[in-house]
Amino acid sequence: MRQGEIVSAALGSLRSNPVRSLLTAFGVTVGVMAVVVLVGVVAGIGGFVQQQFESMLSATAFSISRHNPGFHDVESMTRSRSWPSLTYSEAEALFEYMTTARAVSWSANASGTVIRHGLSAGGVQIQGLSPSSEEVSGSEITAGRFFNWAEDEACSRVCILGSGVAEALLLTRDSLGTSVLIEGHRFTVIGLNKAAGSVMGRSLDDNVSVPFSTFRNLFSRPDTDVRITVLPAEGVGMETCREEAVQLLRRLRGLTSEEDDNFYIVTQESALSSINELLSGVAAVTIGIAAISLLVGGIGIMNITLVSVSERTTEIGTRRALGATRGNVVVQFLAEAVMVSTIGGLIGLLLGILAVLGVSRLTPLPAAVSGWSVVAALGFSGIVGLLFGVFPAWKASRLVPMEALRHE
Repeated sequence: MRQGEIVSAALGSLRSNPVRSLLTAFGVTVGVMAVVVLVGVVAGIGGFVQQQFESMLSATAFSISRHNPGFHDVESMTRSRSWPSLTYSEAEALFEYMTTARAVSWSANASGTVIRHGLSAGGVQIQGLSPSSEEVSGSEITAGRFFNWAEDEACSRVCILGSGVAEALLLTRDSLGTSVLIEGHRFTVIGLNKAAGSVMGRSLDDNVSVPFSTFRNLFSRPDTDVRITVLPAEGVGMETCREEAVQLLRRLRGLTSEEDDNFYIVTQESALSSINELLSGVAAVTIGIAAISLLVGGIGIMNITLVSVSERTTEIGTRRALGATRGNVVVQFLAEAVMVSTIGGLIGLLLGILAVLGVSRLTPLPAAVSGWSVVAALGFSGIVGLLFGVFPAWKASRLVPMEALRHE
């Protein structure tokens, strides 16, 4: 039989039982849809998180933290809870004594409410920042300026508002110099930050920044953990600067050569690696779920094809009697199985793309259709039809023509 005749005969067989054909393809449809949607969501989140990390932590800077940035090392995460918090004095010592750093900044966070003329913004992140944070983080101010060292030393009550807080309080670039109440303390607005967007529906603009010394006096607790960020000097390698910071901090903490570090060095690369490990695990689980759906769909195709062989025994006998070879019969039933599976894959692909578009528009999840998932889903749907159609096709080809013709 020619290829055109094989396809035409396969389509004719499927059209003769349209409901059964669609139900047979349903398992493959679900599997392909699961692959496209789940991989699309995971890939979208991964890309978005990477973009956020690149904007928050420069590729040339590194942070020092008490907390393990990894998600896979549970033992280290548990152990780090007993470590001492990083302190302002340690940050100040690094700032004063490091010779390979261009700048050292430190910060701490609290939560509170900002009020102005009866308008309020609740759940605002209050950030205590050193004046060097502007250089290290590369934050952009759309109006006004950053606070300076003199204001930090004087514990001045000046602040820089995130765009979300400014919007809630109806403040614009013309409102610089106005006063706001941060947890009941009066501050003067000297700057407005550029909008940073959101992560998973959580705004990155609901914050207010104040000088670190002011933060320590008004909002800090004795156990407040300080985050330190170091920017290597021009011409100094990341590893050289990192090693100086580690050795200096170990001396400050009185650690012996036999004792391990009780702090973590976090680079953009290590943070992204940790996130990618987590997302890879999620992707593996996702592919596993989709594989089970495709397996169930394949079993359904094999069962229905076996039923079809039984129902069409007389037809098979007639074809064999008229000269069709066993190979012709095998190709015919394999074509039907692959076609059912591919149709299911196409339907699943269409539904998956629509679902991903719906997720990206109706939810905070940054979903995006992944090209490789589309190719993989369609490829696997065809392979499922081929693999699970082999046995029924082989069984059909083994029928003896005379016995098949006598079948009722």
